[in-house]
Amino acid sequence: MENDANQSLLAEFDAASYEEWKDAAVKLLKGAPFDKKMLTPTPEGITLQPIYRREDLGAAPAAATLPGFDEYTRGAHADGYRVEPWEIAQELPYGEPAEFNQIALQDLYRGQNALNVTFDIATLKGLDPDAAKDGEVCACGLSIASLRDFSRAFRDIAPTAIGIYFQAGCAGAPIAALFRAWLKQQKGVDLKAVKGGLGLDPLAVLASAGALPTSLEQLYDEMLCIAKSNAAEMPNFSAIGVSGMPYHSAGASATQELGAMLATGVEYLRALTKRGMDISEVAKQMRFTIAIGGNFFMELAKIRAARQLWARIIKELGGDKEAQVMKLHARTGFNNKTKHDPYANMLRTATEALCGVVGGVDSLTVGAFDEILRVPDAFSRRIARNTQIILQEECELTAVVDPAGGSWYIENLTNEVAKKAWEVFQQIEAAGGVYQALQDKVIQDVIAEVAKQKTKMVGQRRMSLVGTNQYPNLEEVPLDPRIPDYVTLRFKRSMELERQRVGCDEETDKQIIEMLGAIQKAKLDAKLAKLTEAVIAGASLGEISRALRAYADAPVCIEALPNRRLAEIYEELRAASTAYKLKHKHGPKIYLTCLEKLKRHKVRADFIRSFLETGGFEVINSPGFTDADEAARALMASGAKVTVICGCDPDYESMAADFMKVIKAKLPNVKVLLAGYPGDHEEAFKAAGMDDYIFIKTDNYATNRKYLELLGVL
Repeated sequence: MENDANQSLLAEFDAASYEEWKDAAVKLLKGAPFDKKMLTPTPEGITLQPIYRREDLGAAPAAATLPGFDEYTRGAHADGYRVEPWEIAQELPYGEPAEFNQIALQDLYRGQNALNVTFDIATLKGLDPDAAKDGEVCACGLSIASLRDFSRAFRDIAPTAIGIYFQAGCAGAPIAALFRAWLKQQKGVDLKAVKGGLGLDPLAVLASAGALPTSLEQLYDEMLCIAKSNAAEMPNFSAIGVSGMPYHSAGASATQELGAMLATGVEYLRALTKRGMDISEVAKQMRFTIAIGGNFFMELAKIRAARQLWARIIKELGGDKEAQVMKLHARTGFNNKTKHDPYANMLRTATEALCGVVGGVDSLTVGAFDEILRVPDAFSRRIARNTQIILQEECELTAVVDPAGGSWYIENLTNEVAKKAWEVFQQIEAAGGVYQALQDKVIQDVIAEVAKQKTKMVGQRRMSLVGTNQYPNLEEVPLDPRIPDYVTLRFKRSMELERQRVGCDEETDKQIIEMLGAIQKAKLDAKLAKLTEAVIAGASLGEISRALRAYADAPVCIEALPNRRLAEIYEELRAASTAYKLKHKHGPKIYLTCLEKLKRHKVRADFIRSFLETGGFEVINSPGFTDADEAARALMASGAKVTVICGCDPDYESMAADFMKVIKAKLPNVKVLLAGYPGDHEEAFKAAGMDDYIFIKTDNYATNRKYLELLGVL
């Protein structure tokens, strides 16, 4: 009855056509070109329309699908999150095993239900603490050198109760051996019930670090050994990771990141099927990690397109239905996070988390708001974790299957992202695959172009970073950096390992040496078991790593992808202004010479203040002047070497030129700027003494940098 009533009500109104809407929009634009004002080009090469209709959906694949079917665009499961919500898989970047364990248990009791384990630089390099450099031990993740360390880190954590995901990079075999050795110590563990993944992803390491410890072929041999073993013994614990984080962090567009991920996945498929594994078996051993950036709808479309394209690839290669389902983890990205106004990062990660959930990811990591500044504390971890819990418990997102499904905009954008990402994938394939494209700098160069475009958009404030290039707060108190003492940590970890070695008797030492020798001689299929046996006997991570790669090929080196954030260009300006203020007891000054009453100059004065504070300038306001001599005296008293005349257009016509002449006559070295576009008065104002002007289209970053350099700040 209610639906009938609604239909009856709607029947009383004529439906507006697209042409009628466009005519009305054009009238409101008052002569401004429709395409320029209403169409939005993106770094992905996609032009966003101002309004979407059923006709725009066309033959998009998702138009005829349902969640859990076909190419899984609308979700991998027909029931969405109703039965099983996504995993809350937070990262805990703490180096010492005992500290990691304490914090992991605290957070697991407070709503986290999966561990996403990052390792320190030394562990990822296969080095024991005493063989690593200062700054490599306990940096960015867990330091593991022995089974004792592993047992301390995972004490009282039930391996079948939660998902355990490692980011092993190239250290997959040693970490797999440590994990398996620890599992053997647990009583009654059903290996088939162990859920998680190892995250062996050498191409991501190559892209981000620019180096591999040995050839890809040897790393693929190790990957094969682990993948076959996991498929047989731990089918719910994947061996292979495919991460888009290196590409996202370098500034890639959504389609570039997705295209690179697909190409990486295909390269791993080729490598392992070439070595004898079945295509479906390999695909089931893969878990993808996708970054979530700040453009909500674009990132949502990327997540949906990822499942669609991967299912298509596996289907075409002959994989079965189950293998076509992409295991998809998402992590909030770094590219749009800021050091200034860092609490705004909480809001950014909240919207990114919502994007991931609406997109239907299997697990999610929400980065702490202060992670780019320091090691997160209990507060920042709690906020990040509770962001996910609120989405599950309060927002009722688990009650709706594919909440984005059916939106003409989202379905159309998903289709556009899929097409563009497929083009990127084909370009990488045409260049010889990911490995060759990285070696030849094909990927680096195309991402650099997009990153340059994004940086330009930020500098022109066509892309906003609140607290950085918009609405800066110069009074904010910086967060305590809490930088760990990495020298002391390395020494402490080295001593712990040394005490463990001293505790071994001569017979045990001899046994370990024999086992390490056996690893070097063992056939590929037997290496993982022998690594595990050596770990149980007391061998360290460094020892088994050296044995594993005793006959390693030469290391691989390329030009790494940069790790950049959009805010860095402004953070450089603000840091220079802060240093200037510490030295001179005041920031670099710019004086606002305001004309007439407040209501006549306020709009432009507020605009200029915000515009210049993004560079850290101390913007000095003034009362409205009607007398040029009085304004010049006030400017002289301020000590500023730059002034901006602020007022309304009628006051500019009657007063601005006189003010410029007087200021230049009395203070010839002061730069005189105008707030607003001078229009037909530009030449007259220049003749009167105007050096520059700032208006809505002025490049914000370039202008701030120019005047900081002029004042000797940079």
